[in-house]
Amino acid sequence: MKTISKGEALDLILQYCLEKTEKEYVSLNELQTEVLTDVNEDIIIMLLERIKNSHDKIAEVIMSEHTTVIRASGLTERYLEQGGFTASEKREQAELEQEKKHKDLEFKLAESNIRANELNEKIAKRNKRETIINIILGLINIGILIWQSLLIVKSSE
Repeated sequence: MKTISKGEALDLILQYCLEKTEKEYVSLNELQTEVLTDVNEDIIIMLLERIKNSHDKIAEVIMSEHTTVIRASGLTERYLEQGGFTASEKREQAELEQEKKHKDLEFKLAESNIRANELNEKIAKRNKRETIINIILGLINIGILIWQSLLIVKSSE
C-alpha cells in the first residue's frame, strides 16, 4: 500500500463507513482488515479519536475498553464532498507555509533594517566629521576675509 497522509486515512475511514448501511457500525478490526491494511491498530485508534474529537459530529465513534466502533452520521457525506480531512490538512499545510514565508520575510526585513541602521550610523559619523571640517574652513575663510579687509583698509590710508 502506498504511503497516505493522515487526512487521506481519515477520509478513507469515513468513505468506508458511508458504504455501509446507515445504522451499521464498523469495528476497529474491520477497518484494519478492509481499509487500512498496513496500519497498526494504535494508529487507527488515534485516527478514530481524531474523528471523534472533530468540531462537527462527522461520524459517531464509540470507544470503550472492550470495543471501538464507528458509523457514518448525517454529516459524513457532506463533509467528504467538501474535501474532508484531506482538504482540511491541505489548508493547514498551506497556512503553515504562508506563515513560514511571512516569518522569513520578517527576518529578511529585520536584517535589512539592521544593515540600514549600521549604514546610517557610518553616514552620520562621516557627516559630523565633514560638518566640523566645513566649520573650520568657514572660520578660516572668515579670517582670510577679515585679514584682506584689514589689508585694504591699511593700504587705503
